[in-house]
Amino acid sequence: MRLEFSETFQQELPSKYLKFLNDHPNGIDIEHNEYDDTRYWNMMGKTELLKRWTMNGVGEAANYECLKLYTHIEGENLDELYIDSAFGRVELKRVAKGFVIGHENGDYLYLDPESNFSVWIYYHDGGDITKISESFDLFLKTINIL
Repeated sequence: MRLEFSETFQQELPSKYLKFLNDHPNGIDIEHNEYDDTRYWNMMGKTELLKRWTMNGVGEAANYECLKLYTHIEGENLDELYIDSAFGRVELKRVAKGFVIGHENGDYLYLDPESNFSVWIYYHDGGDITKISESFDLFLKTINIL
């Protein structure tokens, strides 16, 4: 996996993701089969990724960094600062650093910079997470562009 520094986001991101973003500047809908459950994700373009919004009582963030808002709330409600996943316990501060790339029905698709930019889902209604791909490159091989 090759990383490139993104001037737009001021951080390193996988080159395949940056190419995908450049190829679909306005975003695109995709289909992904996740454990025998087909999901339809809205992959955000640059404008939507950079759009800022406020979560009352928590703070403000751009869409690509919105997990820091959700994990802040989780941290207030959890005795421990971890989220359980099928891959073990993951620290909330690690999830907060996730780079959100898409959304579907309130859930977020994100890249985990602490795990070689593997692809994960954050389930908003339960605060659970699950890894669905070891890398964005591999993730691209499992999707259908709609």
